[in-house]
Amino acid sequence: MIKAKKPKSLPSIRRKLFKMASIKCREKAGFKCEICGLVNKALYNGKPQRIEAHHVMSRSNKNSPLKFDLRNLVALCTFHHKVGKRSAHKHGLWFALEFNKIRPNDAQWILEHTDSEVDLDDRSVLEYINNCLINNKPLDFVKTE
Repeated sequence: MIKAKKPKSLPSIRRKLFKMASIKCREKAGFKCEICGLVNKALYNGKPQRIEAHHVMSRSNKNSPLKFDLRNLVALCTFHHKVGKRSAHKHGLWFALEFNKIRPNDAQWILEHTDSEVDLDDRSVLEYINNCLINNKPLDFVKTE
């Protein structure tokens, strides 16, 4: 007798979506820091640098679809993400102004959709997000709300 596969847990599906969104963000930026243009694995002070995905609006809001939308993700070198005095994590105001300079349409869109919520425990919503990421399409909140 063949056993049916157990459906993946919701947390594992969301982790997969986070990882996919991170990869898609870095691909979209050409694996370069969107602030300084540093390329992934380029040497800086003798050390290879990583390009990381940063959420403009925090991903901590449980039901915010922004956490998976590429308009809310920006590719940053470690210096501009976490380490430098002028980094997204250490100097939020500086980062907000820089993001608005490099991607003003996305900054405006994020402000307009900050309070959007969807049911991220709904498998059909997660499947929709998965398909949008695979096809490099923005999330359409009318369809997901």
